[in-house]
Amino acid sequence: MNAKPPFAAGNPAAAAIDDDEFIDLGQILRAILRYKWGIAGLALTVTIATGFYVYSLQPVYRAAGSLQLEAQDRDLMSVEEYYRAGQFGYDYFQTQFEILKSRSLAENVVRKLQLHKHPHFLPDPEEEQDSGWFDFDFSLQTLLPAAHKEVPEQLSEAELEEREIKAVTNIVAGSLQVAPVDFSHLAYLSVEMSDPQLAAQIVNELMAEFIASDLEQRLSGTVQATGWLDERLSHLREQLRMSELALQEFRDAEGLVSVDGETTLGGSELQLLSQRLEDARRARIEAQNIMEDVQGMTNASIEELMTVPAVLQHQLIRDLTKTQSAAERKVAELGKRYGEKHPQMIAARSDVSAADRDLAREVRKVVSGIEREYEVALRNEEQLQATWEASKSELQEFNRIEFRLQELQREVDTSRQLYDIFLARVKSLSETGGFERPHARIVDRAAVPERPVKPNKRLSLMLALFLSTLFGCAVAYLLELLDNTIKTPEDVENKLHVPLLGALPRQDTGKNAKPADIWQQPQGVYAEAVRTVRTSVVLGSLDTPAKVIVVTSTLPEEGKSSTVLNLGAAFAQMEKTLVIGADLRRPSLAAKCELAANHKGLSHFVSGAASLEACIEPVAAMGMDVMPAGLIPPNPLEMLGSKKFADALNALRQRYDRIVIDSAPTQPVSDAMVLASLADTVIYVVKADSTSTRDVQKGIATLRANNAPLSGVVLNQFDVRGAGKDYYNYAYEYRAGQGA
Repeated sequence: MNAKPPFAAGNPAAAAIDDDEFIDLGQILRAILRYKWGIAGLALTVTIATGFYVYSLQPVYRAAGSLQLEAQDRDLMSVEEYYRAGQFGYDYFQTQFEILKSRSLAENVVRKLQLHKHPHFLPDPEEEQDSGWFDFDFSLQTLLPAAHKEVPEQLSEAELEEREIKAVTNIVAGSLQVAPVDFSHLAYLSVEMSDPQLAAQIVNELMAEFIASDLEQRLSGTVQATGWLDERLSHLREQLRMSELALQEFRDAEGLVSVDGETTLGGSELQLLSQRLEDARRARIEAQNIMEDVQGMTNASIEELMTVPAVLQHQLIRDLTKTQSAAERKVAELGKRYGEKHPQMIAARSDVSAADRDLAREVRKVVSGIEREYEVALRNEEQLQATWEASKSELQEFNRIEFRLQELQREVDTSRQLYDIFLARVKSLSETGGFERPHARIVDRAAVPERPVKPNKRLSLMLALFLSTLFGCAVAYLLELLDNTIKTPEDVENKLHVPLLGALPRQDTGKNAKPADIWQQPQGVYAEAVRTVRTSVVLGSLDTPAKVIVVTSTLPEEGKSSTVLNLGAAFAQMEKTLVIGADLRRPSLAAKCELAANHKGLSHFVSGAASLEACIEPVAAMGMDVMPAGLIPPNPLEMLGSKKFADALNALRQRYDRIVIDSAPTQPVSDAMVLASLADTVIYVVKADSTSTRDVQKGIATLRANNAPLSGVVLNQFDVRGAGKDYYNYAYEYRAGQGA
């Protein structure tokens, strides 16, 4: 029994929260034990039905073979191809796996093996004949006039054969399974059919057809590629011829033999002319500057002309200047020794005069030659400028011709290169086109299977047993959840929140059993359970013993009267006890104690129709006195609520130690409320697995609303064996019961 925290009697909300937060495994176990035979019956029925169905099925065999897919052709000497192979391999293999599953491949196998004519795929005439007895095709068209009925489609034999091929192809493609092996180039092909030999034949033919169809497709692709290459090669050959012809025509038109190095030579000559032109321009500028200096000195003296740098730096003028200086130095030296009239002095002065005349004449010549030098420098510059312009135009024209020539040459080279490539490809295809390496190979051919894979009879039966048992347990638990009754002592505490005084086990003593028979076995389980209830009542009121005990229930037929008699007998073992039948609506104490139906009882005593001694009958078998209900009065509630009944009860208190009153149920009438106001304690009897929890809660709430001294609940007819021994707290009672 799952331990749960205690709850106050007036806190049902806390109990509801607890029920939601915890999974009651005990409740699940109780549900299974309660419906165990139903669960077992359901499991057995479903298992047997599954067995009949499984053994009636036609066995299915699985034939399997394996293929190894080869990688795409690649150049093993190329490092790039080596690394790219792993990058694109996954897509390639996945594509091949999907091709294996394709409907076209299955159709090729069907046509090659003529499977649409195989007996396995032909309809069984016996089945068609049998089905004819039950085949009833009803449609609204059958009710229409014949003029409005559709004419059946008339198909030729070829069309019927194609329809059969498509149907068989769908069956083969649907039964085919392709299972690639991870991290490898292997794939397993399997086909499931009821004919094992046919399944193996189909698998082997699928693998062979897969390899053959790929070779055929690649050969057809090679033929198409060769035709396209031949056509393209003819076009390139014509294009090469036209480009070579255009190049030769241009050479002839321009009169070219070879242009190698001509562009470089022309560029060098043009650069040299540019340098010479620059030098001539610089010389002309210098001559122009000198000419401008001497043009304003037409009447200048020799000394002034000697100040012009160009005149002064002239070599001849420099030589004459040196000669003049030497003659003057000689005159100066001779003047120191000779006189003016000395012949040497005269000769020396004559030399000085001659040097002056020569210098003056040469200075005039140099000045007059500066203008001529400028004119020469100017003409030289103009000639070089004209030559440079002509060379430049000639070089530009040559560059244009060379550019056009190179353009035509490139077209020729490109056309020749493309032509050579396509020619080499055509020759390669012509040489190797007759041989193609298969892209896959068969590793293991499919063998004829010996054992069927479907149906798995053992697994089917085990699953049927397990699932049906699980379903039965689920249904049992659902019924347990929907069953809102008090079944176990735990339910009393968890649902009613009222102390449990005891649980009286179910008694299977027959229809004619009497309460006195129970006390013939004083060590029995039931007797010990009743004494447990007695002990709970005594311990609940030690300070002020409860003399008057009212026993009530929610509804009739809950064993309230039997509980009253047995509880009275238990008290009678220790004290003088009286049992009063206060259920004036449906009295039953007299019959249970084998008294006459008209025996005087409570109604007679309260009404004064009989004395107390006449109304009390001793029951020797149980050791107590019994006051039955007597005649049913017309107003039971008024009688129980009268002062006479209260006085009578007070009088009985003086004569007996314990008075146990059998009251009417709380739900139909209010008699129990009146009796509870006069009692020292109230015991509420609940029939296990019978009374609704809501009704019990309503009855207990009514007693509490009237301040009734409710001491607890007695769970009656509790099925100990069905619920399990763990739900009963008194082990010695079980031992006593087993001994009995």
